[in-house]
Amino acid sequence: MQIRKAEPKDAYGIARVRVNGWRTTYRGIVPTEFLLKLSSGSIEWSEKVRSALSNREVSGFVAIVDEEIVGFVLYGDERTGDYPDHPNEIYAIYILENHQRNGIGSLLLERAVQTMSSRGVLIWALELNPHRAFYEQRQGRVVDAKERLFGELALREVAYGWTEATHDAIIGA
Repeated sequence: MQIRKAEPKDAYGIARVRVNGWRTTYRGIVPTEFLLKLSSGSIEWSEKVRSALSNREVSGFVAIVDEEIVGFVLYGDERTGDYPDHPNEIYAIYILENHQRNGIGSLLLERAVQTMSSRGVLIWALELNPHRAFYEQRQGRVVDAKERLFGELALREVAYGWTEATHDAIIGA
């Protein structure tokens, strides 16, 4: 397995992992029609990622096994400016289901956090996400919550945060 900086040419592989990650993680939680629409919008989303990586609006790392992207993390500045103790944000982190639970997510998260300019970090996750323990094991604290619509279904999202004082818990877990 190799972890390297995400490049614009990785956008399609990143989009493929995102679609598969949503389908496996949120099956039975998010409406099926929403999950199906992810595929139809994946080319458009991958072009946004390609552009954002090219323009350095977002940074990331990819995990590669047998020349295939099996996981990724995308990160950058916190998007709203509402969390002064958390100036950085992990926008997305997904690992293909058959590559989970063997340290890839931890390595991707660690690499992202190590390259951020300041140490306060925020990440949003659905409250029903079965993988939330990943953040809790790294001493992430819930700092906010909001409703998010998936079609007509409203689901609660929670923001996990690490301040500069708890930053090392992300890396040391």
